[in-house]
Amino acid sequence: MLIFKITLFSLAFLFTFSFFFSHDVHAQESPQEYDIGISLVNIGEIDKIIGNYEMDFWYSVSSDNSDLIENPPPEVDFINGRILETRSEFKDPTIIEKRLLGKFSSEMDFRDFPFEKIPLQIKIEPLPQWPTAKVKLTVNNASGIDKSATVPGWKIVESSFKIIENKYGENTYSQFVAEYVIQRDILGSFLKTIFPILIILGISFIAYAIPKNYDIVTELSLLPLLALVFFHISTLDLLPPLGYMTIFDKLMIISYVLIMNNILSAGRQIRAHEFSGTDRALYMNNLHFKITPIIIGVLVVLLFFVIL
Repeated sequence: MLIFKITLFSLAFLFTFSFFFSHDVHAQESPQEYDIGISLVNIGEIDKIIGNYEMDFWYSVSSDNSDLIENPPPEVDFINGRILETRSEFKDPTIIEKRLLGKFSSEMDFRDFPFEKIPLQIKIEPLPQWPTAKVKLTVNNASGIDKSATVPGWKIVESSFKIIENKYGENTYSQFVAEYVIQRDILGSFLKTIFPILIILGISFIAYAIPKNYDIVTELSLLPLLALVFFHISTLDLLPPLGYMTIFDKLMIISYVLIMNNILSAGRQIRAHEFSGTDRALYMNNLHFKITPIIIGVLVVLLFFVIL
């Protein structure tokens, strides 16, 4: 009987010990959560050629269950850029705030140029000794855009903040991603890039209205081509070398083909006038003018719906 009681007592002791031990281990292994916040103040120079941009912002770290003065938060890495300057800093036990100036980079897609939207990102991740088993990041609801924020030449059309998990080897890390999507004024982009093309094409099409003035017709066919080439070259200086076509490139292809059609029309009119008479020349003028919308339709389908 005594042995039985000793056995029961030993089992009860082992059970209690294992319960508290496992509970303590679990508590120790529970990751510490930190709220990360980004409040944009300014976006500086944007270099589209190399994909870099400067951002001035408030960065904050807060925690409800940890004294950030006695137990500083884990150090983080701005993985898509570097911090150039810390302009001011505020600390108390519940929150640490810093105003930072940094230079960052992210992939820029110019397929919709001149109406492209460019996402500018700030990516923050704890250093390697702080995987998600020890530290988890969450989004602070205060993240956003400061009322005084400015973006010279651009406007911010949307912003988003999220946490993703990246796995490196056996460890997983929380990554905070702040994204601000910027876009130029649509009307301004149209007036600077698309409207000049329409003006050049309009001048070229005047040749169809004066078919018998062959010297003027020839000039109105060739000079717009030169103007279009120079305008194309000057506009491409705004973009990095690309391995795909933009909306602007597709519009330029259509414009080149239309002007070449006008040049071909002028040549055939002059030849017809010399060898077949005025009526044949007028027929050539009308023929090339009538096939213009067909050329536009075919190229639009090929460039915008077939070749994406």
